[in-house]
Amino acid sequence: MMRLLNTLAAAVLVLATAADGFGLGGSRGRAAAKKVASSPLLDDALASYPYVIKDEERARLVGNFNELARIYGDDDALDFVKRQPRTLKFNKENFQLCLDAWTEQFGDEKAMAMVRRNPGVLGIKPEQTGDAEATMAFSYVVAAGPVLGAAIAIAALAAGANTDFNPYNV
Repeated sequence: MMRLLNTLAAAVLVLATAADGFGLGGSRGRAAAKKVASSPLLDDALASYPYVIKDEERARLVGNFNELARIYGDDDALDFVKRQPRTLKFNKENFQLCLDAWTEQFGDEKAMAMVRRNPGVLGIKPEQTGDAEATMAFSYVVAAGPVLGAAIAIAALAAGANTDFNPYNV
């Protein structure tokens, strides 16, 4: 009788392991059977990444972009990479946690808009999102940066072209 139970237990163990390995059951099998959706803009994102992508980091960058695309949408994720290429190097585990914290503070639309204005905030750790008022305010500064930079450059050129301009009133 004991031999029969041992044989039966061994058979169950072998079948369970085989089923798990072929995606027919068990926790690893179910996780392996899930196909992670890849963004249709993934190739564009990787092409716009200005640094050399090493073989060992490619999977991480692909995973990070796909997570950004899942949360913010394909077009916004591509825009993040074009404006802030470092976003592909940030920790994807923090993306949803930070957005959840900011959504709790500002609401969904304002939190999403803040990230769209300044994708650099995606590098923040979730424990640093407690009081994000300064982060929200700074996102407007970052968004206005290119416009302000151009205005300052034009003003400097105009002032330089004016021979009567004297900033020191001498």
